[in-house]
Amino acid sequence: MPASFIPVDQLCGRPHVVVDGAPRPGTSYTLSHWPGTPTPPLLRADLSAETALRALEQPGLLPSPLGAVTVDHYDADGIVALAMLVLPGLAETAGARLVEVARVGDFGVVTDEGAALVAFALDALGVETDPARRALELLPGLLAEPEAFERLWGAEHAAYAASLQMMDSGAATLEELPEHDLAVVRVRQRNASARWGDQPLHLAAVNSATGCLRVATISEPHGSMDGGRLRSYEVCFRYESWVRLESTCPRPRVDLAGLARTLTSIEPDGAPWSFEGAGALRATLRSNPTSGSAIGEERFMEELLGALAALDKGPAAWDPYA
Repeated sequence: MPASFIPVDQLCGRPHVVVDGAPRPGTSYTLSHWPGTPTPPLLRADLSAETALRALEQPGLLPSPLGAVTVDHYDADGIVALAMLVLPGLAETAGARLVEVARVGDFGVVTDEGAALVAFALDALGVETDPARRALELLPGLLAEPEAFERLWGAEHAAYAASLQMMDSGAATLEELPEHDLAVVRVRQRNASARWGDQPLHLAAVNSATGCLRVATISEPHGSMDGGRLRSYEVCFRYESWVRLESTCPRPRVDLAGLARTLTSIEPDGAPWSFEGAGALRATLRSNPTSGSAIGEERFMEELLGALAALDKGPAAWDPYA
């Protein structure tokens, strides 16, 4: 009997396998890259989808019959891992591409254009009432002919393509500072077509261009204040540094709350900077989103690099391997 997807709120304690999340009452097996989860060491991988694929490739490892499988949130990595377990034959025929779909969805790294279309389509399904079941229904067709689903992936792909074009043309540039594991993205021209979510560039265009897991984004000015040019600044720790990676051991995250206070004190009008905490999925330091910042780029970089150099000598604020 094939495995069945059971939503977490319908498990009622029954035995199940959980993918891309943490165990709960009734969990008999965990296939997840989340930190602290009891995934067997020989199965661990950068992505939960890859972990699920490894489990399926080792006969007799998973409970038989598999029974119930669940995931406690909706994203491409979780859905792909779920689909491998509950859709017979899918892992065997499309396992490698499914892992790349998950890589786009979780990490914003594109290695396969078709996988990117599938990931963007899955993201679009997230607004539906029962997105997991709808995604399981559509996924085989999406994998077979992603071009046929432009109604789902079209808007996001357009932003991704516009972002790539900006980077190719020099309207946005990327500089790597490997000694700090830092990529500095400078967006010199605003382009509404390239925006996705709250970002001036689609994250997949940026993350696919660098292996650095810290990204500072400096965006074109908002306007003027006392003759100065107001920019938007953001420094984020990519999601890869929150999960338990197996291919590499990322530099641990550090606490940028002190830097946020320093930058606030430098602002001429005291416009507040914020840092949401090193344990956030995509921990981000940012200038005031409404007013921007009057701090010059050179001063910002001086403060940022000084803070990273000092903090990296101390204890980690978030370490998924601890």
